[in-house]
Amino acid sequence: MARPDYLARVRAAKYDLRFCSRTEQPEMFRRYKAAQAEASRLSGYSEQELEAAIARDFADWVKQERLPKPPKRRR
Repeated sequence: MARPDYLARVRAAKYDLRFCSRTEQPEMFRRYKAAQAEASRLSGYSEQELEAAIARDFADWVKQERLPKPPKRRR
């Protein structure tokens, strides 16, 4: 079953937010929240419900899309 476009936009925004540079984080967070709000409006689910659903399969989505994994950050 194909995923709705609005979910793809939320996942892409989450990917960008998660793996962007520190200086890009405020803009990427704004984009993520906008995509999340749009998906909530279109789907009828709350932003929290969508976040929980996306979090469960985010790693699988990254693999399916064949997106690169960034290098691990040193702490």
